[in-house]
Amino acid sequence: MQPKAIRFFTDSAGALLLAAAVALIISIFGADAGMVWPREPVLMLSLRTLYWIFAGLAFGMALVCLFGRHAGFKAALIFWLMLNVTVYALAVHWNGHGGSISAYWNNLAEAFGIAPGTAYLLLAILFFYLFLGSSASLAWLWMNKSKTQTEDSLKIFCHACGGHIKFAAQNLGQLISCPHCQSAIVLRKPASLKMSCFFCHEHIEFPNHALGQKIPCPHCKSDITLMEPI
Repeated sequence: MQPKAIRFFTDSAGALLLAAAVALIISIFGADAGMVWPREPVLMLSLRTLYWIFAGLAFGMALVCLFGRHAGFKAALIFWLMLNVTVYALAVHWNGHGGSISAYWNNLAEAFGIAPGTAYLLLAILFFYLFLGSSASLAWLWMNKSKTQTEDSLKIFCHACGGHIKFAAQNLGQLISCPHCQSAIVLRKPASLKMSCFFCHEHIEFPNHALGQKIPCPHCKSDITLMEPI
């Protein structure tokens, strides 16, 4: 999933959540004034109150998705909501003696003149879209962050002991103690070095991190230790 896809997902999620909030509010005001709303078995709230809670959450999250700037925060918020909906649905199943949460949406179905099964199917599609989309977005963002951190790391050799020193790119220019020999060393960007072979005097170019390594000279094949030019 690319950044554009994540942006499309969060924008579409905001629009869908806003539509769900409006639909719930319409069903509340469109219900019979004298009807008695049943209670749900988990929190012992009337379904009317539960509709208001879901509508408020959906509306608030829709605003965040549509006008927020941080893609990771929006995806995490959607995932958090879907996780809570999943936990609540499982609690309804256990506390309702095997009952289904689908019965909760009868009033919503009646308000729009559709079958309860159809209303539940539409809500299930919305749930899976938000759950899978937020999961994929968070996974991509996490993997991309890890990859960026790996790519931003640099490696040099200590000029005193030849030990490897790996550091983040943002620490360039800092003076540190070598973790191997405690010598003072300035963290510099790796660069190519040149030296002359002790035997044939030909030039050898090598990366900074290869300092201290013993290699065969590419010209005369004699074993030579790569050293910083004097």
